[in-house]
Order: sequence, then structure tokens, then C-alpha cells
Amino acid sequence: MVAPETLAASLAAGTLDIDQGVIVQKGRVIGVEAAEGTDALMERCAPLLAEGGGGGGVLAEARRSEQDTRVDLPTIGPRTVANAARAGLAGIAVGAGRALDIDADTVAREADAAGLFVVGVEESE
Repeated sequence: MVAPETLAASLAAGTLDIDQGVIVQKGRVIGVEAAEGTDALMERCAPLLAEGGGGGGVLAEARRSEQDTRVDLPTIGPRTVANAARAGLAGIAVGAGRALDIDADTVAREADAAGLFVVGVEESE
């Protein structure tokens, strides 16, 4: 189960128009996505995840508060899963119904093979 504060951290970052992703481990935000993008966020946080010990972290992707969701949604795909596994994450959480999953069948298959969870979490308005 993904703790509610995991996605809440991403939503809070979105209110500051920082970007869509955060990495949370043991209830603590260890990385916030900036202009570098999600893949670089995971690479940057991998050493911190290793230092934190005890079960990876979670990549949370949620829309920014002022984001035009007609043209820009948080997006995950097979590359996201591969990079999450490489970084040592336990899983990926996205806003349910408010994110794009590129090639959902491959994402599910590769996440299962890597031992990662991928879950949609209800966002509070």
C-alpha cells in the first residue's frame, strides 16, 4: 500500500509549479523533479535510496495544480519502469485517471519481472 503522503508530496510540489515527480522513502521526500526530468531524478536519487536502506522508495507522479491536462499529463512507460528498477525503487505511484501509461501491458509485465509495483492513487482535489 502506498502511503497517502507519497502522492501528496508530488501534489504539493505541483502547487509550486516545480514539476510532476518526487521520490519518497520511509515517509521522507528525498528528491524533487526539476527541469532534468523523471529519469534524471531517479538516477540522482539512486545513491540516496541505497543509503536509506530498508526497501527502496516510491516515485510519485502527479499533475501540477495549474497544469493543462489536455496537453500535458504525468507519463510513465517501460523506460520509467527500467530506470526505477535500476535506481532501486520499490514502485511507482501515479494519480489515478490523471496520468498516461505508455504501453500499459509492457509496463505491467516489466514491473512484475523487476519486482516493482505500479499503482494509481486517488488524488484529493
